[in-house]
Formats: sequence, C-alpha cells, structure tokens
Amino acid sequence: MRVVIFTDLDGSLLNHEDYVYAAAVPALEKIRADNIPLIIVTSKTRYEVKPLQKELGISAPFIVENGGGIFFPDSLGMKNLTGGEKNGKYTVIRLGASYRDIRTFFVKAASRFAIRGFGDMKTAEIAELTDMSYIDAGRARHREFTEPFLAENDEDIRKIEKAARREGFKITKGGRFFHLIGAGQDKGIAVNKLIDIYREDGNETALVTVGIGDSENDLPMLQQVDIPVLIPRPQQGFLKIDLPGLVRAGEPGCRGWNSAVGSILNNLDGGYPPGKVFPCP
Repeated sequence: MRVVIFTDLDGSLLNHEDYVYAAAVPALEKIRADNIPLIIVTSKTRYEVKPLQKELGISAPFIVENGGGIFFPDSLGMKNLTGGEKNGKYTVIRLGASYRDIRTFFVKAASRFAIRGFGDMKTAEIAELTDMSYIDAGRARHREFTEPFLAENDEDIRKIEKAARREGFKITKGGRFFHLIGAGQDKGIAVNKLIDIYREDGNETALVTVGIGDSENDLPMLQQVDIPVLIPRPQQGFLKIDLPGLVRAGEPGCRGWNSAVGSILNNLDGGYPPGKVFPCP
C-alpha cells in the first residue's frame, strides 16, 4: 500500500495568520522518513511553492494556482506525463487558462464592477493585505493561470460569475480572496489527474490518498481523495460540507494539520505511538 498526501497551504499546513508550520514538524518528519509524497495543492504560484518545498525538504510534484498547472521535477523521473511540456527543470501539465486571457476578461469586468486584482496592485499593497513579506508578495504577483481579487459586494460577484461562465471562466473563493480561473480547472481536476499518473507510473493498485484543506476552493480536492481532512478556520470554524469518511481536525492551521495527519498515518500502519511521534508544540 502506498500513501499520497495532498495538502492546501494557507490555513492548513501554514497558519492563516502568520504562515508558520512549526507545529506540523513531527508529522512532516514522518512523511519524509517514510518517503510519502506530499503534494502541495494551492492557490499560490510556483514561485512561492518552490522555495517552500526546499525549506520543507520535500521533492514531489505540486499543483499551483487552484489547479492551473501541475509541475513535475525532472529529478523524480516520473513517466506517463502525456500533454506535459518542458519548463526548465520541470515538466508542466497546464490545465488552466493563460494569465493573459484571465487578465483580459478581468480588466473588462473591472470597468463595470468594483473589483481589484493582483494585477492592479503594487507589491507593497499585496504584502499589506496578506501579511506576507515583500519578497513573498512579489512572488505572489507572478501569476500564470489565475487572478486573485477583492470585491466590494456579493451582488457584483454573482454578476461577474455569470459573465465569466459565458466566456469560459469561473470564480472560486479562497481564505482571503476570490480567484478568477479557467472553467476547465480546479484543485479536484488536477488532483484526479495526478492520482491517475501515480497509479500508472508505479503500477499502483493499492494507493491510499489523503487530502487536507480548509476553504471552499479545497472542496473539489477533498471530493477526489480516499480520506478527506477538513481544517477549521480560526474565526469561522468548519466549512459546511459533508463527505464520506470526512476527518475534522481538532484545531486550526498547522496544529490541526499535524494531529490529523499523524493520526491517519498511525491508523494506516499502526507502528507509531501518537503521543511521542506527533506532539503539538
């Protein structure tokens, strides 16, 4: 049996308020020790994910910008990447619209509605809105598939959604921003594609998949995995969903992530004392 873990970042592996993952270190250490693929599935850009992967000490495919693209490091030697294209040290499977097309639609919509996207903001403003460092905010501005944006009222969102559908786009909601994305992408579509690749690449018949998220844009991912894990949000609590086998973490952010992942891995292999291996700092 092989385990593959798919995880959202903000509000899940990373705390919503400070982007810290310290309390998840015990579970991360077990994941590395057991050579379990940890697949980041995020609304962040590849320019944000690459340094985080290095910091976490993991090497695995990753899914960026709400399923806009799947990036496969060449070092993994994965096969069956039909439709992939070479990009530096990666093979990329593109599932989303281009940022150029996204922005063309967005600028047209912004002339009618009170919305502002990352493409309209300076790096310093994004840093202030997100509590990210200036460097990380710069990486967040470097979009390839999606446009995060703010809207002044829900009525505008409903109208933009109708216009977006007519032109091959859609809107999803993350922890801080709405996201304008291509109609043919979401986290679930990308996760399902990657699960199929893992099964084909390793001829894996006994593959157990875990998915972890906290927001509406994580729901398509949670619907595709064997063990969905829902992390509570610091103020709003749990997203109102019900899925077969749903695991609800006991705490927000990386503390809840650590406890939930540790418990799941213990149940799957039965070989690790929970109190010792998965303490919460």
